[in-house]
Amino acid sequence: MAGSSSGTPYTEKGSGISVVMLPGAEGCKEFWHFQVEALCPHYRAIATDLLIQKPSLSSSVADYAAYTLGIMDSLGMDKAIIMGESFGGMVAQEIAINHPERTLAVVLCNTMDRPRGDSFGLNIFTLATVAAMLGNSPVIPLAIRKRILMWAGKHRGLVYDATPGNRVLVDYFTEYGLAQGLLAQIDRFVFAGRKARFTERLAEISVPTLVMHGSEDRVATGNTATEIAGRIPLAEIRVIEGGGHCHQQTMPDETNALLLEWLERLTAD
Repeated sequence: MAGSSSGTPYTEKGSGISVVMLPGAEGCKEFWHFQVEALCPHYRAIATDLLIQKPSLSSSVADYAAYTLGIMDSLGMDKAIIMGESFGGMVAQEIAINHPERTLAVVLCNTMDRPRGDSFGLNIFTLATVAAMLGNSPVIPLAIRKRILMWAGKHRGLVYDATPGNRVLVDYFTEYGLAQGLLAQIDRFVFAGRKARFTERLAEISVPTLVMHGSEDRVATGNTATEIAGRIPLAEIRVIEGGGHCHQQTMPDETNALLLEWLERLTAD
């Protein structure tokens, strides 16, 4: 399918009820490696790439939802549990609201219902975020980039955190952060994501929903997670204590334990 970063635009493992996992704005299926391995003994775990398209004023989250539904169609999948991280969580909201017939349940991880910037200001987080953006530049030698990103993690800059697992996240982003290209990320951040407005429609999500949030996430804050969960009728919220914006990578054991507990209760009903 068009839009894949390399080869097949998804990873599939296991059998049973389908769980489709959408990554953040970097757009690579490899983000969900730990969750695919944890889920596949019990579920059909599918981690997908995001659509790759050039920046356009007409771009919207709906484009990314249509691409995801196309992957589901290619796999013969009528319905699935849709799980999205950050920008992928916006795509999950789009599917749940406008394509409820394709949705068994929803997991929203460290995401937003609309563009927010609650944590930015004259503070160390903003400085660490600027450093992290510098550290993501491929023109800087890799060893120096990793040192910058580890420093950014100590101060919870951008998507990084202060856990020992931050080194795993740094390795992931230095390999896959720009794998789909800078233009693809600009489309997601500047065009599609900036136009997303789900706040007043969250009550339309009628399926069981898990809102997962890292307590140290400074991109999508705890207030955002609480507000999203409060607007969805069948939502539960789970906090990964000490985790940041990408706790699926930095604290996979804790993340997977909470996720599996919720899924087991959901699928037992």
